[in-house]
Amino acid sequence: MSKSHSISLTQASVRFGTTLALEGFAGTFEPGTVSAVIGGDGSGKSTLLRALSGRVPFRAHTSAGLPVPRTEVGYLPATSGVWRNLSVAENVEFVAHTFGLSAATTRARSARLLERAGLAEAKDRLAGRLSGGMRQKLGVVLATLHSPALVLLDEPTTGVDPISRAEVWSLIAASAAEGATVVFTTTYLDEAERAHQLFLLGDGRLLASGSVADVVQQAPGRIWEAAAARPGARAALRAPRSWRRGGTIYLWDPSPAAAAPPGFRAAIPDLENTSIALLTARHEAAASGPRPHSNARTDVSSRTRASKRPHSQPPVPLGGASGASGASGASGASGASNRRATTGPLVEARGVVRRYGDFSALSGVSLSVRPGEIVGLLGGNGAGKTTLMRILLGLETATSGETGLLGRHPSLQSRRSIGYVAQGLGLYPSLSARANLEFTAAAHRVAPPLAALRFAAAQGSGPTSALPLGTQRQLAYLAATVHDPALVVLDEPTSGMDALARAELWRDLRAAAELGVGTLITTHYMQEAAQCDRLIILTAGRVTSEGPAAAIVAGRSSLVVETPRVNAAFAALTAAGIAAVLSGTAIRVPGANRAAVAAALADLGGAVSIEAQPTTLEEAMLLDALTANRAG
Repeated sequence: MSKSHSISLTQASVRFGTTLALEGFAGTFEPGTVSAVIGGDGSGKSTLLRALSGRVPFRAHTSAGLPVPRTEVGYLPATSGVWRNLSVAENVEFVAHTFGLSAATTRARSARLLERAGLAEAKDRLAGRLSGGMRQKLGVVLATLHSPALVLLDEPTTGVDPISRAEVWSLIAASAAEGATVVFTTTYLDEAERAHQLFLLGDGRLLASGSVADVVQQAPGRIWEAAAARPGARAALRAPRSWRRGGTIYLWDPSPAAAAPPGFRAAIPDLENTSIALLTARHEAAASGPRPHSNARTDVSSRTRASKRPHSQPPVPLGGASGASGASGASGASGASNRRATTGPLVEARGVVRRYGDFSALSGVSLSVRPGEIVGLLGGNGAGKTTLMRILLGLETATSGETGLLGRHPSLQSRRSIGYVAQGLGLYPSLSARANLEFTAAAHRVAPPLAALRFAAAQGSGPTSALPLGTQRQLAYLAATVHDPALVVLDEPTSGMDALARAELWRDLRAAAELGVGTLITTHYMQEAAQCDRLIILTAGRVTSEGPAAAIVAGRSSLVVETPRVNAAFAALTAAGIAAVLSGTAIRVPGANRAAVAAALADLGGAVSIEAQPTTLEEAMLLDALTANRAG
């Protein structure tokens, strides 16, 4: 690294024609630090990175440290920035040649970065044949290969599984340890908490900035909480300023002098609740009225609470008669409810095995989702999640084992009674939001709910492809549930959403669950996973952990290292082969031996604190993967 760059901005704005994409941004970015820029699609995150890189101009601002020479900038676009028709090694060679790196430097640096990214064994594979997470890791390798002074990463971990995310963070932390100024964007708040500082954007405006503690202190008004089981607490969810996380219901009041509602108490603010309050305040203060999709979401929640969703007949034993009666789209169209009280599973797998030649994608996997239950399916790349979902939906056949969907063999008939949102969303990009919704409703022979129509109409008559990703995901959920399914299957449903939109969707999911709807959800966002009733973690085709999030992390611990020389400590741990994760001004080391950590840091000098703390859900998944790798 030839130089270091400190950047300071005041009143920085970016305009595209008549659109003000970023307005009045202020912030400082220092060498050796990692800064997170958080917000949903359309918040201005990518625009800020593009302006810092010199790709678009700032307007009406004062700055120091800009522009940074292009040769000293490492930039990762949201598309990962890799050449899919080139191999991993060819991608590296092309970037090295572009920046004029010597052959010796290229060999040494690429070997270190690819090893750190878990790509050392994939050098000859075409980038187009890598998984999404592997491509993101390769993108970070390419962006940092030439040891840039300024590293700009646009959503490097969105859609990336927790295990690959740890490897991405190893690359990010290593760049900061080398003295680079690192700025990344994300919609994941747990990711942002690892950074030295964060900037929360909403509608192109800076809503809060500073360390996590600084931002939490900027929470407006008062936030109240009550256990969902408390009498009367759930009625509070009808209020537009309410949300739910797991078994707790929250209310926000913009007045700092507000009294606690009956049955509620003051909540200890955290980053997620603070973000929701700040975004709500921003939307309520904006322009002529409340945010259209926020109103629609409130209406959708009300419709969900008031509706009577059709349900399946009690399930027959696995392998039973395929002609067993069950819910269908037609019954929903007629308005007749066929829900019956049952505690039987809506979807079930027993000992499912799926082999492709000599490769076992699934090895004896069992799971179930019962009425009113939200079950999260977690796992890294290649864990078998997609294969299992396809088998459960009847889109693929298991080599052995049994499956059931709404009490029958998975089939086209049983699939009519489920709502499915794939990662690709399943929307028609050239149609408007309203046309997408009406088409789906017509396919199910039902009338689209008025609240859903209002939401779709508020998006205008343009093509759905032009809408922000978070808005598209909301539309996909509404389309998937237009026929009141008994079971909802969601693949990464909140990717690209800000904290407020995510909270609104989970309010709908919880309202549906209380009416008996079952939900199977895959997610890479651990704070979202913690809201599920149960989690099933797949590792290399096997279930390695199952149960509530609290039960999965119980009894496990991680070592937390604190020292004024955090970058040097991270470098020392990495050099010793100890997996470490940067977490703000500290370092977390899951499942490591204290003596080994202390030995790696012995030459650091100065005060070093090492203490054990409860492991996080993400770290529990990492430990499962390490155990599976040793067993394999």
